[in-house]
Amino acid sequence: MAQFTQTVALLKADLKRDWLKIGIWLVVLAGLFVAVAAKFEGIYGTPKQISTIATTLKGQAMVSLFGPLTTHSLNTAIIFASEMMVFWGIFMVIFNYSLAVGASRGQEESGLTEMVLGGHPVGRLAPITAAALELVVADGLFAVITGAGMMAANMPGSDMNGNWLFAVTLGAVGLSFGLIALIFSQLVADSHNVAIYNYAFFGITYLIRMMTDVSNPDYTWLLPFGWIEKAEIYTQNNWLPVGLLLFLEVVAFALAVVLNENRDIDAGIIQVRGGSRQSRFLRGPASLLFWNQKAISGFWIIGMAVLGSSYGSVFNSISKIVNESPVVQQVLGQAGMRKISETQLLSFVGILGVIFGVLAIVAGAMVINHLYTEERRGYLQLINTKPHSRNYLLATYVIYGLILAIVIGFVALMAAMGAGNAVLKHPLAFKYFWRTFIAMLPPMGLFIGILIALIGIVPKWRSLAWVLLGAAFVISYFGRLIDLPKWALKISPFYWFQKVPVAHIDAAPVLWMVGIAVILIVIGFIGYNFRDYEN
Repeated sequence: MAQFTQTVALLKADLKRDWLKIGIWLVVLAGLFVAVAAKFEGIYGTPKQISTIATTLKGQAMVSLFGPLTTHSLNTAIIFASEMMVFWGIFMVIFNYSLAVGASRGQEESGLTEMVLGGHPVGRLAPITAAALELVVADGLFAVITGAGMMAANMPGSDMNGNWLFAVTLGAVGLSFGLIALIFSQLVADSHNVAIYNYAFFGITYLIRMMTDVSNPDYTWLLPFGWIEKAEIYTQNNWLPVGLLLFLEVVAFALAVVLNENRDIDAGIIQVRGGSRQSRFLRGPASLLFWNQKAISGFWIIGMAVLGSSYGSVFNSISKIVNESPVVQQVLGQAGMRKISETQLLSFVGILGVIFGVLAIVAGAMVINHLYTEERRGYLQLINTKPHSRNYLLATYVIYGLILAIVIGFVALMAAMGAGNAVLKHPLAFKYFWRTFIAMLPPMGLFIGILIALIGIVPKWRSLAWVLLGAAFVISYFGRLIDLPKWALKISPFYWFQKVPVAHIDAAPVLWMVGIAVILIVIGFIGYNFRDYEN
């Protein structure tokens, strides 16, 4: 037990450090989840409303997003579980990744782990155990708050068993991926590469889940993230997936402990391959940034191409509901059927534009945010030995981040167009995808401008950019679902392009978003020139 000495003390220190982050995440995730549940009866409470959304959820496009419906007898609670389980599972994974990396590899990079182990009577396994226990506390709080909130919401068709199974399953899947993140924290030597491994693993898992749900749902049992669908909330209330997730958590933590015992502090199991001593390519900040980011940039581009192709491959099923209705066929005729089918597809392309736009912003913002990370670690001192201005240094990261975001958004839409038109009898014109791509650019510039301004003036508050982006996505995606008022919907920049690509782009929101983005970028550059480095 000496290996775990002072684990509780380190857990208290971790919670003291991350209490604000955990609190914000819990308020957003648990609070919004319960709020949606409380208002869901007013949206899908009548038999007519249930019948309409049930038909939509049975389409292959919706199956790829939310998973298959496992029952024909639907009610408000079952529809809620079908729509919310997968998306909230994604949010829980991201939440746990953030905590796990910061509590493990982040602590080692800052030098705190070495200082604690070297200067205090602390067990060798105490830091990683404290990190795991912090995840348990955070996910446990989420499960308790969510379960109690679901009981209070009392949706038609819900029951106590299903409510608590729902809450525990979401907490368990978040904890499972958080502990898997601890494994990757032992394999590689820095948090940047840990994030790459984490999201690559989750991205592959999610894409395979999409394909198995559409082709053969039985194969979804092979994927940890797919287990949450197999809980069959409010129908069978199957607790087996929770047991499987708990078993996975034990195995993941045990493997992380074994790996931790067999590596040095601030090192990874996977050894860093040494490069050449000199390189003509590494001439300055721009070439160095490209060299350091080439792997993750390639991963983003390939991953978004695969994601776009996955969504495009189900284009032929979007209009299946209309095409199978004899009454609609008789009333509209062949030309009318084609028109309404195309309108449905274009609306779906508009939704994809929001999803791809948010992911593109995340990719570009991660590059720009890396500038502050290198600043804190003192790496910029090496770069600043050369006669480069701060404007040049910041501009290098900003331009790279913007170009990466633009390329990612374009690649995703083109992949969706290629795969979609390959399965459609009447392909969609390129102009619609181009229009959607152009509509992505103003929100992209606005959010990246917010991040640049924060890094230039108050870098410690840079996480506010992520909060605003997450809020905009939730409002755009779930705003109408929870019946938000129109003024609240307008808060999201994506709202102003909601009719694209069916309608043309309105010039007014483009102009004011671009104007605000330019102002924020200028403010960020001015602030960056006058503030001190934090290292």
